[in-house]
Amino acid sequence: MSTRPIAARVSNADRNLKSRTAILAAAQQIMREEGYAAVSSRRIAAQAELKSQLVHYYFKTMDELFLALFHDVEEQFFARLDRAAASDRPLSALWAVCRDVHGPRLTKEFVAMATHHDALRGEIARAAERTRSVFVARIAHALSANGVSQDAWPPLALAVLMDGAGRLLIADHTLGATAGHAEVIAFIERQIARLEGGAPDERR
Repeated sequence: MSTRPIAARVSNADRNLKSRTAILAAAQQIMREEGYAAVSSRRIAAQAELKSQLVHYYFKTMDELFLALFHDVEEQFFARLDRAAASDRPLSALWAVCRDVHGPRLTKEFVAMATHHDALRGEIARAAERTRSVFVARIAHALSANGVSQDAWPPLALAVLMDGAGRLLIADHTLGATAGHAEVIAFIERQIARLEGGAPDERR
């Protein structure tokens, strides 16, 4: 049993948490601005204003750091999803998350890394399934609340379509291709409005 005063142990724990958080925040910023290839222990240390040895103290390998960073980014994303799902119009709020052009940069970097990182690839797949489960639950609830048939509007199909359409629009936006975007957005938002409002012609 440790003989150090409790205050000293708490102080060290706080310091450790702050250092680890600073390391992950620095890695995230570098990856977001320059891509994962630019992330190194030296760059992270400089960005976080820490000694480079501390990066290796908290993360034995860069693979370990990238996995921790993915989990950190994942929890930030799911906090956004939870807020969207709890809103008065959850489908509209979830669709807004799908269309956010600022979020996917890190996702693209993680997907690129996953081609040669088996553990990360598995985590990305798990997170994708988790994302769809949130969408499905909120879609099913909205349909039920408005008397809309899930046979006519399968929640999983809608979840995949919303998520996929959002990714495609963002990918196009990155390339500067916008043909058809306004029409797709208007179409999806009309359907969401009908589903959340329980339009009579959607009741079965």
